[in-house]
Amino acid sequence: MYKLCKTEQSAARQRELESGLLKAMEITRYEDISVSDLCEQMQIPRKSFYRYFTSKDGALHALLDHTLMEFEDYAMGLQRGHARTVNLDLESFFRFWEQHRKLLDALARSNILGMLIERAVAYALTDDILPRRFLPGDDPLMQRQITMFGVCGLMSMVLTWHHEGFLTPAGEMARAAARMLSQPLFPNAEKFM
Repeated sequence: MYKLCKTEQSAARQRELESGLLKAMEITRYEDISVSDLCEQMQIPRKSFYRYFTSKDGALHALLDHTLMEFEDYAMGLQRGHARTVNLDLESFFRFWEQHRKLLDALARSNILGMLIERAVAYALTDDILPRRFLPGDDPLMQRQITMFGVCGLMSMVLTWHHEGFLTPAGEMARAAARMLSQPLFPNAEKFM
């Protein structure tokens, strides 16, 4: 996997290596990139890479996890001075991913967009993020299921939106997501029961 850095300098160096992986993925499929290729491209010895990551997959996981963590800072920065609403939170979410098009393009080119959804669900299920804070009245199993459903749905919207070239404005994407999250999935279901 990857090392949790204790100093700012170490964290910055790790992020540089993650950026190097992303740059490599912009022109080469992930499966065709080796650690040696990455180190050669970045002009660093292999031991420098292994100081931060156990493997190429570790570097990719770190890139995805750190991008997901970045979203919180991004959303908070946009919302300073504004009352938080579901629509504003969701619009921030879609704008963030629109700004990370290079990452989405690279993952799509390598057919590994599913890994982003996997990492997003895992990140959302950490104790610091969703279940206990946003679903306090539910039991842990229900918190987990609701979180997985919501994250998978939102990330699927992002991936479809990306695939279509981000043609729909982020605000409209947010309104659609808010509607899905706030209204019954099957409003006429009682007719069929």
